[in-house]
This record gives sequence, structure tokens and C-alpha cells, in this order.
Amino acid sequence: MTESNEALDAAIELLRTARRIVVFSGAGLSKASGIPTYRDADGLWMTQNAVQFSHADDLARDPAGFSKFWAHRLAVVEAAKPNPGHLALAHLQRLRPSTRLVTQNVDGLLTLAGGMDVLELHGSLRRWRCDRCGNRRGPWLFQRCTRCGSRARPDVVMFGEMLNQGVLLDAQTAAQEADVFVVVGSTAVVYPAADLPLQSLSGGGRLITLNMEPLHLDALASVVLRGASEDLLPRLMAGLGYSSTTLGK
Repeated sequence: MTESNEALDAAIELLRTARRIVVFSGAGLSKASGIPTYRDADGLWMTQNAVQFSHADDLARDPAGFSKFWAHRLAVVEAAKPNPGHLALAHLQRLRPSTRLVTQNVDGLLTLAGGMDVLELHGSLRRWRCDRCGNRRGPWLFQRCTRCGSRARPDVVMFGEMLNQGVLLDAQTAAQEADVFVVVGSTAVVYPAADLPLQSLSGGGRLITLNMEPLHLDALASVVLRGASEDLLPRLMAGLGYSSTTLGK
């Protein structure tokens, strides 16, 4: 494990020589875009509504409260724009096409930044779906499904639900094949997603952690970067020779 400027240089060298890179991101990546994280003092799970309306059964229990809560979250997401961290990752993927972007976030900002085939483990708030007939469209319009008349809901994974197995399998395969696995802005404690960095390590990959606070994975990482992703990710790109002036273009 290395630190400070030495850590940045070490991370740049790992990325420079990697054939396959996986970047696994969590709520910390989108914090600078104005989207609340989950476990900070002002985070999403500090509010009672988040607890009340984040289970798969809550739509049937309280349709009006459910719709009001998710309408507010959707408004926050739609007002947000990709920050320099999102743009840096999308730029890395364009220049290194073997890079896979895997995220726990449901805000869609990596795709808006230009990310390609982003593996959204927990779905996207920018789409809705019908659990009765399986219809999916976007954006979510807080209405009944035109195909079957059932109430639509956000296409996100809630408590009591399984992840999309196809998306999870793609993420697991990418992790196992990665030379370098980067954890950005995630505590990496929610399973089964938390297994991904361990699967990469088991396959011979090297681990980089980038977070504001210490992670349990730091002890397994080749490089630990401590700081804000919107600052450090563009610096990594600059170290790889990718000019920050081209981010987002």
C-alpha cells in the first residue's frame, strides 16, 4: 500500500500497463453532482421516508407515499449533471475501450457523461418498469403501464429484490478478467456487489481504492487513494496523458 503523491503515481502506472480495467463506483462518485449519499450524516438513510419507501412491498402498502418519495428522488437526479469524476471515467473508457464501468448508482450520470454499456447493478431511476407484465420504458412518468394497466415503478433494485442476474454476471466476468479493479466512492459492503473486488483479486487482478474515508478493502489494495473522486480521477487521467480539456468531448 502506498500513499499521497506516491500513491497517485503508483495508480497511474497500474492503469497504464493494464489490459483490462474495471471501475466499480458508488454514491461517492455522484456526491459532487448534488446527489445525496446513503450513509453520511446527511445521507439518504438518515431520513425516515427512505426507510419507509425502499422495500419492494412499499408500492402496494402506500402508493401515494411511495410515488411522492420517488418523485422527489427523480427530480434530484434529473437536475444533476455529470461532474469531473464521471467525465474522467467516460473519457478513460473511450480511450481504453476494454474498460468496464460498473456502478451501484441509479442516477444514470455515467451514461450521460458518455460512458458506454454501463453495468447498473441497482438499475436506473431514469427508467420505469411494470412488475406485472415486465414492460420497461423511460422516463418514469408516475403512471399506470399502458400495456396492462398496473401501476408502474422505478426500475431500481429495492430491498427484498434480487439484482438483475444478467447484469451481475457481466460484472462478475469483467471483475474476474480485470488486470486492475478500481473502487471509487463505494464502501463495498453491500452484497453481492461487494464480492466483485474480491473476485478480481482471486483472478490475479490488482486493486485500487479511491474514497474519502478508509475502507475495509484498503488492506488488500495495491494502492489507496484518499480524497474526492471529482478531484483525483481527472488527475489520474492527466497522469495517463489524457488532457483534462478533452473530458466530456
